[in-house]
Amino acid sequence: MAINNLLNMQQILGNIQQQYPVNPPTPPPPPPPPTVNAKDPRKQKWAHMLYLLGGALKGNDMSQDMAMLQQAQQLRTARDNAARLNAAIDGSNLNAAQKELAKANPELFAKYQFESQFGTTKQPTSYQEYMLSDKTPTTEEYSLFLKNKSAPSTVIDQRGETEFVKNSVSSGFADIQETRAIVATSNELLPRLEAASLIIQNEKFDTGPTADAFLDIKKLYEDVTGVDVENITNQEVFKALANFTVPRMRPPGSGATSDFEANLFSTATFGLQNTKEGNEIIIGTMMQNAKRDKELLKLKEQYISLSKGENGKTSIKGSTLGFDAWLSDKDLVPPLYKQINLKSENIGELYDNKQIRNGEVYIDMSDPRNPQLRVFRLSDFDD
Repeated sequence: MAINNLLNMQQILGNIQQQYPVNPPTPPPPPPPPTVNAKDPRKQKWAHMLYLLGGALKGNDMSQDMAMLQQAQQLRTARDNAARLNAAIDGSNLNAAQKELAKANPELFAKYQFESQFGTTKQPTSYQEYMLSDKTPTTEEYSLFLKNKSAPSTVIDQRGETEFVKNSVSSGFADIQETRAIVATSNELLPRLEAASLIIQNEKFDTGPTADAFLDIKKLYEDVTGVDVENITNQEVFKALANFTVPRMRPPGSGATSDFEANLFSTATFGLQNTKEGNEIIIGTMMQNAKRDKELLKLKEQYISLSKGENGKTSIKGSTLGFDAWLSDKDLVPPLYKQINLKSENIGELYDNKQIRNGEVYIDMSDPRNPQLRVFRLSDFDD
């Protein structure tokens, strides 16, 4: 009886299982493998340590490997910053031309972005709004502008464009002030450079390691014996003129000159320790560069006074953006050295026509494959 009941129970359960099959529960999927965050500074630090350790085991110079790692990190940071900057500019409300200027001058865009966010300026007057909207202003058109302004209309927020224009003009005037400071330093140096040029052209005046080393001995001899030694005074003056130029080789406004920088600058200027021809070329180059700075200032002041589109200018009035490209397009870049082919040009005629001056450095292009820096001296033409 019990066996029959058991068999009946199994049959009933089998039928139920056929009608309602029961599937075993699906196990949960395994967790994904942990990913390595390339920007995690701790993991980067360990990766760098392993790289340096591996290089050291191979016999590499660890300082060179470390320098390569730092350079790679700087390049990655620069690329990331540039990408973020370009994305911010592309997403701004500037027009296409302003976006192009912003990418070329990120500091102006940063200032514009800050002032747009925190609101540091007041609304422009009606006349300022009109001047921004009309390149050829007249009294009649201004009256019409005021009439239309009082009527109901859609308000256009021009603060972003106005701030960008203002920042461009501010940067332009700062550029002019910096250039004027450079020219002021050049004007201070020019008379002393001209004096050094006259001294160095004296045939009996000599420079070089020996002249520098024996100057103090000659001064002592002259003081003890009372016998005048030729050219001691000129050598002392020449050395003083050279020392005067050293601290002024640092850009204006960049702080005090350290002893290390002073020693470095002294090797880049003229001095008793240099050869005579080397001193002539250095002095002539410094004089020509000072005159070139003055010419560049004139051109920059001319450019900043132009309106956009006038004489090929690409930026607004009061801005120096695009100045270098304008110089190049107009072929106005003042050369530092003249190029003279002595085989086809008469340098004496160039001097008579005031195209070259006594003591001026030029590039001798007689052999185009081997150009040489030379100094024009009137003494070379004396009979």
